[in-house]
Amino acid sequence: MTEWSEGDVHANGITIHYHRTGGNNKPSILLLHGIMDNGLCWSRVALDLEGSYDVIMTDARGHGHSDGLATGFSTTILADDAAAVIRALNLEKPYLFGHSMGAITAATVAATYPNLVRAIVLEDPPLVVCPPGEANEEQQEQQRWQWIVDLKALPREERIVRAFAMNPNWVEEEIIPWADSKAEFNTAVLEHATFLNDPWREVISRIDCSILLITGDPELHAIVTPKVAQEAAQLWKNGEVMHISGAGHSIHRDRYNETMAAVQAFLNRE
Repeated sequence: MTEWSEGDVHANGITIHYHRTGGNNKPSILLLHGIMDNGLCWSRVALDLEGSYDVIMTDARGHGHSDGLATGFSTTILADDAAAVIRALNLEKPYLFGHSMGAITAATVAATYPNLVRAIVLEDPPLVVCPPGEANEEQQEQQRWQWIVDLKALPREERIVRAFAMNPNWVEEEIIPWADSKAEFNTAVLEHATFLNDPWREVISRIDCSILLITGDPELHAIVTPKVAQEAAQLWKNGEVMHISGAGHSIHRDRYNETMAAVQAFLNRE
């Protein structure tokens, strides 16, 4: 990781920070993290991919060392940010690999900017529709996100201890960047986190490139159910579903080897 470069892209009225493994004549892959994470939360994945790919890990607006919400926050805006990074860094049709918020962002980029993307990997994107009023109940939302407010307020050492307790099956190289990302997270993002209401069906149906949808177990808090995965498969033009048993929402953290084997096999075919 000491050889990775980092820099900033100025687009859409903000500064977007990124880390990059680099490498000449390698295909590029842009990694898009989930809500409350940052680019370096992909470090373990990047170490495995950097031998074959030029890996770029961005901090989404309101996360990591990128700017905040001066020009807004939505999936559409996040997709515009990602497209701006692709253009600013002169990436030649990169692969996109996104988790959660990053996954629906990757799908939106592919649907909106088809000429910029080679293929996409979607790790447990928020393909859900909340009952009317549920997503906007103020008290419910405050209770849902209170844990991040509490975690963010802790000293780093205590935050890391809490992170291990919250994620006992994760390895240390996942825990440390995850804990650090929470201190950097701008909680104002939570007021705009409307991913549960995004029109994902319309987005999926507009994607022309190949899609790998990775799903976990809903009983372990994965979002995408078998029924929804089946519905998505009926909407896309060229996609496949890979279910990783024993994984929750953070599929690659819960079942790393199985997830990366599926991802690398897909990338090799594309």
